Amino acid sequence: MTAVPDTAALLRLAASVTAEPDPSGAGAFLRFAVASEPSARVVLPALDGLPGLRRFTACPRYEPFWMIAHAGTALSEVRPETQYLLAELDGGTCVLLVPLLDGTARCCLQGTEGGGLSLVAETDDPDVPVPASIVGLYVAAGDDPYGLLEEGARSVAARLGTTRLRTEKTTPAFVGTFGWCTWDAFYHEVSHDKVREGLASFAAGGLRPRYLILDDGWQSVRETGPKEKRLTAFAANEKFPGDLAPTVRMAKGEFGVEEFLVWHAFHGYWSGVDAEALPGYGVEEREKAGSPGLGEYNKNIPEWFGANAGVVPPREAYRFFQDYHRHLRAQGVDGVKVDDQALMEMVCRGFGGGRVAAMRAYHEALEGSVAVHFGGNLINCMSCANEMLYQAPASNLTRTSTDFWPKKPETHGLHLYVNAQVSAWFGQFVAPDWDMFQSGHPAGPFHAAGRAVGGCPVYVSDKPGVHDFDLLRKLVLSDGSVPLADRPGVPTRDCLFHDPTQEDVLLKIANTAAGGTAGLVGVFHARYRGEGDNTALTGPVSPSDVPGLPAAGRYAAFAHHGGELRAVEHTGRLAVTLPPLSAEVFTFAPIDDGIAAVGLPALFNAAGVIRSAGWEPGRGVFAVDLHPASSGELLFWCEWAPASVELDGAHVAFSYDGSASRLVATLPGTESVAAVPASRSRRIRVLR
Repeated sequence: MTAVPDTAALLRLAASVTAEPDPSGAGAFLRFAVASEPSARVVLPALDGLPGLRRFTACPRYEPFWMIAHAGTALSEVRPETQYLLAELDGGTCVLLVPLLDGTARCCLQGTEGGGLSLVAETDDPDVPVPASIVGLYVAAGDDPYGLLEEGARSVAARLGTTRLRTEKTTPAFVGTFGWCTWDAFYHEVSHDKVREGLASFAAGGLRPRYLILDDGWQSVRETGPKEKRLTAFAANEKFPGDLAPTVRMAKGEFGVEEFLVWHAFHGYWSGVDAEALPGYGVEEREKAGSPGLGEYNKNIPEWFGANAGVVPPREAYRFFQDYHRHLRAQGVDGVKVDDQALMEMVCRGFGGGRVAAMRAYHEALEGSVAVHFGGNLINCMSCANEMLYQAPASNLTRTSTDFWPKKPETHGLHLYVNAQVSAWFGQFVAPDWDMFQSGHPAGPFHAAGRAVGGCPVYVSDKPGVHDFDLLRKLVLSDGSVPLADRPGVPTRDCLFHDPTQEDVLLKIANTAAGGTAGLVGVFHARYRGEGDNTALTGPVSPSDVPGLPAAGRYAAFAHHGGELRAVEHTGRLAVTLPPLSAEVFTFAPIDDGIAAVGLPALFNAAGVIRSAGWEPGRGVFAVDLHPASSGELLFWCEWAPASVELDGAHVAFSYDGSASRLVATLPGTESVAAVPASRSRRIRVLR
C-alpha cells in the first residue's frame, strides 16, 4: 500500500486496496482489485476500521430517486447505498469518504458487522461486468470540514472528468425570482382553467409569480398495464384545448409570467413511451429490476409505477429530447422540470454499457436539447443517484430531497435536515433545489425560513385562495425577485454530525449574504414527536457558526422574529429557545468604525438586498448599494448619531436610538424605479 500523508495513514485500509495520490494534494484515490469472477455487482472490503471515530454524517439512498441524511457513531451503522460520508475523529480531524464512478462501475458504501466499510461496485446489467480494477473511493482529511468538502469536490471533479463544479456552471436566471408550481395545488387535475384560477389568486394579493411550473397532469398518456402509464404524444391532453400555447399566452399576457416551465419524466412518462403511439424512437420493452442495495429498504420499488416500461434506447435519446423540446418551444414553453431520472438504473439492461453509460448518454442528450431550446432552463428531479450527480456537466439545478409533504408533519424537520446535509457535498456540484412549499400551510413559516437560508429557489404550490402573503413578502421583493443567499446552506459545525430530528439538538443552517460579508444562520427545532409535544430546545448561535465569515472584529446580530439588535464578537454566543417546528433567522453584519448595514429587517434574509457596503474615501460617508426593489425600513447598527441619510442623493427620513445603536432609514416604494434593470442599485449614504 502506498502511504498518503494525512489521509491514508488515518485509515485501516483493507489488504486489497491501494492508495493513489491526489494530484492536488488534498487527499487520495483508492484503487480496488476485483478478485472474483466477472459480475455486475461486487462487494469489496474497503476499510477495516477508522481509529478514533467519534461520529459520522452520511447520505444514503433509500430509494432510487432520493437520499436521506443519517448520523451515527460506528462504521457498522453506515447504511447500504451511502453515496457520501464525513467522519469526525477524536481531536476534531474530519475524514471525507466519497464513492466514485469508474468506467462502467458505479460505487457506494455500506458498513460491516465488524466495524469496517465495504465498497459496492455495480453496473446493473448482467452483461456488463465490473472492471477487474477500479478507482472506487476518494478519501481526504482535514480540520476544517467545509474546506475539506470544497477541496475534495475539486479533486473528484478533476478525476472524473464528467462534471463541473457548481461555481463553474450557469444557474438558470429564474432562480432569482418567485415562482409557483401547480403540483400540490391541483395534482393531476390541473387544467388550463385551473392555472388561470391559481394565477388570478396571486394577482388579487398583489404578488405575481415570475415563473410557473406546470407539473404532472398535462401530458397525453394512456394506461398500458397495472399502474403503467406511458406517453402517447408531445401535445397536451384535452384539459388544455389547443395544446399548451393558449395557456402559455394567458399566463404571460394576463398575469406577467416571464418563464413558463413544464414537467415531464426522463423517459417520457412514469412508465416510459407508448411504442405504438410514438413509433419513431425504437422504444424497447424493459422489465424493471432494482439494485439489491435498495432492496434493503424496500423490495417493491420496481413495482411502484408498474413492472414494465417502454424505454427509448440511449442511442435515440438525443433525437427524442430534441423533438419533444422543439414542440414545447413552439408552444411558448421556456424550460422543463425533468423527473424520475434515477429510473434509468432499473431499465438499463441490454443497452450495452450499464447504468453509468446509459445515464451519461441520456443526460448529455437532455442537457444538449435544453441548451438549444430553452437556454439551459432545467430542473433535475428524482435524480439523486451519483451517476447523475457526477455526470451533469452543464445543468446546475437539482432537487436535493423528496417532496414537501403537506399532510405529514413528521417530515417537515426532516426535509430541512436532509436538504442541508445533501447540499454540503453534492451542492459542490449542482445548485440545490429544496422543493416548493405552501405559504398558507401551518408549517409554511418553518419552510419559508429554510428556503431563505438554503440559497435555493423560492417557489410555492399554493392552492387558489390559500396564501400567506405577509409570509411570502419575507422572501420576495415587490418586483417578484428573491434576495438569495450566496451559496447552498449547510449545517453548522455543532450540528453537522448530529441528527436534529432525533436528538436534543437544534438544526442550524448557515450561509452568507451581501457578497460573503454578512452571515446568515437559520435555527430550527426540527424534532417532531407528535401532536401535543411542546418541548422547547435551547442552543447557542454565533457569527462563528458561518463558514468563511471573517473572524476579525465585531458583528451586529439581528434576530428576525425577536427583532433584537445587538453587537457580538465573532466567537460570541447568543441563546435561542424554540418550540417544535419553529424557526428563527439571524443576520450577522460586520461592524466597521461603529456602523453595520443589517439590511431590510422585514426579510428573513435581511442582508440579501445588500450588494456592497463600506466607507467612501475620507470615512465621512458610509455607503450601501441595494437591490433596486428594496423599500421600507433599512436597519443599521450605528454607534454615532448620523448627520443625515440620503437615498440616491435625496434626503430620506430616519430614526436613531443612540442607547440601542439602532438606526432605521425609511426607503420610499420602488414604483418610480420599476423599469430600472435589476443590475442597477439604489445607493444609501449615511453621513457622519
